[in-house]
Amino acid sequence: MERYYLRIGETIATLISEPEYHSIAEHAVRFARRQVIDYIEKVPEFKTSYAPLEIKDNAPDIVQSMGRAAFKTNVGPMAAVAGAIAQFAIESMMDAGASHVVFDNGGDIAMYLDHPIIVGLYTGTKGPQGLGFKVTRTGTLLGLCTSSATIGHSFSFGNTDSSTVYATDVALADAYATALGNAVTIPDYTLIESSLRGVMIPGILGAMVTIDDAVGTCGMLPELVQARVDYDLISKGLGGYE
Repeated sequence: MERYYLRIGETIATLISEPEYHSIAEHAVRFARRQVIDYIEKVPEFKTSYAPLEIKDNAPDIVQSMGRAAFKTNVGPMAAVAGAIAQFAIESMMDAGASHVVFDNGGDIAMYLDHPIIVGLYTGTKGPQGLGFKVTRTGTLLGLCTSSATIGHSFSFGNTDSSTVYATDVALADAYATALGNAVTIPDYTLIESSLRGVMIPGILGAMVTIDDAVGTCGMLPELVQARVDYDLISKGLGGYE
């Protein structure tokens, strides 16, 4: 396995796979981005809306996926773009025969595993430190997506240091991480619990929120374990359409 860094436009990602799949991932990302950009040229509000939009019947599959995720979570479709691209890349590598791949698209992670891994959790300076999710589920495409109102360039209506969603649909996990972050504005456990309850729809396996010293979880998240997290390995960029 090799760690490979990929930057295509606004997409800044880290790939862990056998080297022969790197070019497949690059091609998949370019193709997926082109489909999203072409759709935005036809429907400009797809890029700017903070609410779900009707998607044209002839829209590409990746756009349809983003649209479905937006309607299920009541956010704009671009809230799902990083997860959707990550999933498309992983599926392309799986189709080519990959048995173990991880694609980290700026904190929105798609993975298909043949052995357990630990995914580090980054919550800035205020939240839990030195922790990671031990993902042991193998042979299934999974998404582990994190959004933050206090770290990075993503827009949020809330104030969470991190909102993480674990799901079998990566676009849905990405969109719901945004929605969950939007819902939690103060470190109040009643608000956190009610927001987390709303996340548990089909396809969602579990979720976690951190805001100041408050932490809430629900569902069947991977086990949280002590981990030596190298924060220099985080995929990050300056922003853009994602």
